[in-house]
Amino acid sequence: MFKSIISLLLFITICSKSFSQNDSITINQDPKLLKVMELKKIVNQEAFTSGQFTIQIFSGNYTDYKILMDELKADDKYDEIFYSFETPYYKIRLGKYVSRILAIKELKNIKKEFSSAFILQPK
Repeated sequence: MFKSIISLLLFITICSKSFSQNDSITINQDPKLLKVMELKKIVNQEAFTSGQFTIQIFSGNYTDYKILMDELKADDKYDEIFYSFETPYYKIRLGKYVSRILAIKELKNIKKEFSSAFILQPK
């Protein structure tokens, strides 16, 4: 009886070793993913506090976003320019306003250049 138990345990040990998996996993990470993660960190740092308003002037694809963003930065007309990425759209927002009244006043000026602009209260 003792020999049969030992033989069975030895057999099970040998079988488990021969059928076990010993391979390693290789993960190929796209370098663009790191760039997107860095951009997301920057966007998250530019958080709005509760109760502030902003004016959204653009929501669209990356190519159009990049062109408009370069124009806005070169123009120096707007002090605070914020951008965010919410799949699949890039968004550009201008200013931080503590009241809706101030945002409405500024919206009238911004609508002359960006007719589709609107006031937004980020959460």
